[in-house]
Order: sequence, then C-alpha cells, then structure tokens
Amino acid sequence: MAQEGMKSVSGPRRNIRLLKANYIKEFVLLGQAEDPLDPTKCFVDLNTLQSREESAIRQAEMEAERIGVGVTPQAQSIFDALSKTLPVRWDKTVIVVMNEVRVGSPYLPESVVGGTPAANERVRKVLELERKRLQGRGGS
Repeated sequence: MAQEGMKSVSGPRRNIRLLKANYIKEFVLLGQAEDPLDPTKCFVDLNTLQSREESAIRQAEMEAERIGVGVTPQAQSIFDALSKTLPVRWDKTVIVVMNEVRVGSPYLPESVVGGTPAANERVRKVLELERKRLQGRGGS
C-alpha cells in the first residue's frame, strides 16, 4: 500500500494505492506512522471506489475487444488504421467495418467484400494506404 498526501479545502486527503504483493521486490521500513486505514480517522467512499473499478473494467474490456486473436501484427496494424476513421470490430480473424464490409486474410484490397459500393471502396482505399505505409516502415 502506498500513500499519496493531498491538501484539499475540507482538510488533508490521501490516495491509497494497493499493489499486488508479487510485484514488490524489496521494501524498507522508514518508521512507524499512524495507521492510514484507522476507521476513526479516514473515510473511504466505497461507492466512488466501486464506480472507478467498474469504469476501469469496462475500459479494459473495450480495449481487449480491439485486439485480434490469432492475427499477425500487420493485421492488427491494419485494424488500428481502419479504426481511426471507421467503426471496426473483429469477427474472429475477419475485420468487420461499419457492420457491413468484411476484410479477411491476407488483408489486401482484393480481400474486401460486402457493403455498399461506396463503403467497400472507402475501406479498400484506407487499406491500400495503410499497406503502403507499412511497407514504407519495412513491414511486408
């Protein structure tokens, strides 16, 4: 547990961070202080803590959905590039753009299927530009 002191209008405040014990390599006892968890001297807003936890879990789940499983780093780069301007999601190893256009392996412009002609062409164009950018960086 690590404490971070803060001053506020209503008096001194502290943030308490909990650390997983297996991340601690060593510690040094600097001295004995008051118990930071003494219930008579501290207030823990459980509703705020629970809300922050739920928000962090939702954020982590959203980020996890954006990572392809069983795809190459190049496929993930293409997904990330498409996601900057278009709504995308993974359907196993297929990139689904705007819920209608599908891009399968090997993620070439010819791999783009479905959707309206305009949507299909837009995805092909972004895909083509991203592949050129990756080749310029030394990717395949």
